[in-house]
Amino acid sequence: MKQKTKKTKHPDWALKYKRKGTELRLIKGHYYLYEVTSKWNPEKKRSQKITGKLLGKITPEGFIESKKQLLLKAADLMLKQPLFTKEYGISYFILQQFKEYIETLEKFFPDIWKQLVVLTFIRLVYQCPIKNIQFRFEHSFLSEIYHEINVIDKKVTTLLRQLGLAREKVVNYMRSFIQGGDYILADGTHIVSHSQHIEMAKQGYNSSQNYDPQVNLLFLFSSKLRLPVFYRILPGNIRDVTSFKLTIEESGLEDVVIITDKGFYSRPNVGCLDSEQLQYILPLRRNSNLISYENIEQPKKKGFDNYFSFHNKYIWHYTLPKDSQKKVVVFYDEHMRIQEETDYLNRIKTHPSEYSLENFRHKQPSFGTLSLYTNLTTKKAVDIYQYYKSRQGIETMFNAMKNILHADASYMQNEFTLQGWMFINYLALQWYYHIYKLLSEKELIAKYSVKDMLMHLSEIRKIKINGVWKTAEITDKTKTLLKKLEIPIT
Repeated sequence: MKQKTKKTKHPDWALKYKRKGTELRLIKGHYYLYEVTSKWNPEKKRSQKITGKLLGKITPEGFIESKKQLLLKAADLMLKQPLFTKEYGISYFILQQFKEYIETLEKFFPDIWKQLVVLTFIRLVYQCPIKNIQFRFEHSFLSEIYHEINVIDKKVTTLLRQLGLAREKVVNYMRSFIQGGDYILADGTHIVSHSQHIEMAKQGYNSSQNYDPQVNLLFLFSSKLRLPVFYRILPGNIRDVTSFKLTIEESGLEDVVIITDKGFYSRPNVGCLDSEQLQYILPLRRNSNLISYENIEQPKKKGFDNYFSFHNKYIWHYTLPKDSQKKVVVFYDEHMRIQEETDYLNRIKTHPSEYSLENFRHKQPSFGTLSLYTNLTTKKAVDIYQYYKSRQGIETMFNAMKNILHADASYMQNEFTLQGWMFINYLALQWYYHIYKLLSEKELIAKYSVKDMLMHLSEIRKIKINGVWKTAEITDKTKTLLKKLEIPIT
């Protein structure tokens, strides 16, 4: 006959801590209190005990809570308490460095300018979805300065729709940054949108070679300010010259140069540009029949008209007039020629089936060249070259927008919120470029990216001690960067 296991009698000093849902255990002469539950076992047809977490140790002197439990309680307490540590560096930088942008927002959006500042700050720094904006705001020092505003997700969505319906105010804000005597460069990109409620999201070809539903973005970029000064959203299946014309008209600009990539040139496209009376600079593919390389082959550079210096390199050039209103300017960079020749010769060794010495000799005259087709017949070659190179600023902007702001996959659920969301992204791009220019002017761009600078600034925090906000300790690396930028954080 099976004997019953004798139950251990626990001392009263241990039993007084036992309560419902817990179990005492004697392990190696010490008492421990565990959390326990029960679960029905269908195979055994009875309830089965499940041991949970350790709650603590019991001694004759009292109950000692486990370290894990103490940490959990402390974390829970912190969540319930007001924040006593907040990000300060970026908040301070924005209020000091972006005064012109903030004052302009206040002028054109007097009722919501603070919300726009907060949304732009969070978009630039965190790129988080709308549902997390309030959390980021509460953890920044901007919440102490703009304490009266609320940016919960429902209010943000309403605000974006309000912005989308206020295109005239948005246009007036952008126009305020346009200066006279400035060449404005135009170019476009796309953003993917899978929303079924946005009529503008259409299937269309893009540089990524896919046909996802998308909307197109057309930007006007100031070569003087090195800033995006205007944008317009277009349906995803619209990529014609008329959109350039209408965007320029909405901006109120007159002196605009359309600068495209090498795939744009064609007789129909040029005809459309001419019919709309637009100025343009179009790069040509090296095998274009509009280009002659005979001038390059002349000895002692006699085939060139002249040269100029650009970024510590000498650029030679000659012009091929096409008619009274058009010309092709061929630019020749000897450093680039050497690099391209070396690269091609290396490929003959590594890919002999695709590259040969015969093709090398055929292509050699075109190595190191850039040919631009333009109707700016009164402009000097150096000006045309500089305008075209300014396009790299637009490409940098698009890279910032897609890779830094993550604006290439919009999940807005209607056209008006999409319009509002793109305005926030546009403001964030303005701020991004301001920081980029600052780093460039201080000759720090080779060492620090915009993202690096934001990271360093985000480490500067305020701590609340006895009801007073104090600046926390700053690392030596961050102090060094602030000193180089001549930005005192107070």
